[in-house]
Amino acid sequence: MEVKYINPFINAAQTVFKTMLNIDAKMGKPILKNEKTTSGDISGIMGLAGDRKGTICISFHDKGALFVFKTLVGEECESINPEVVDSIGELTNIISGQARKEFEQTGLNLKAAIPMVVVGKNVEVNFITKIPIISLPFYFSINNGTQEIMYLDFSFE
Repeated sequence: MEVKYINPFINAAQTVFKTMLNIDAKMGKPILKNEKTTSGDISGIMGLAGDRKGTICISFHDKGALFVFKTLVGEECESINPEVVDSIGELTNIISGQARKEFEQTGLNLKAAIPMVVVGKNVEVNFITKIPIISLPFYFSINNGTQEIMYLDFSFE
């Protein structure tokens, strides 16, 4: 996969974290994934179609998802509930929209499906492409300084 298809996703994740959550998300080393499963406990999944096709999956562990919910909404939540699920779906939509905006500036037009959110570990995802899945880990700190991670997994051709 060409770098020109990876950078919009990196830029989108970091921009959205900074502007919407006031968090500096540091990207770790990209990983090629062989397994077609979610990387976290709660994941927003969205298909992309148009000039190219692909799937993105944004995954958080429970603590990270609860922190994102609290930061976005301003309310504490003890466990994953429908409101937290909605916030992860919305964050998936926003990151996808930011990446699509950057793609449009290069003349690449994409449409996005409505995000679906799944709760559970190692949920199988049918990435609609034949090329490898790239996993971009983004690290961020939550309230007590604990390091959390968001995985942005995608396959895009």
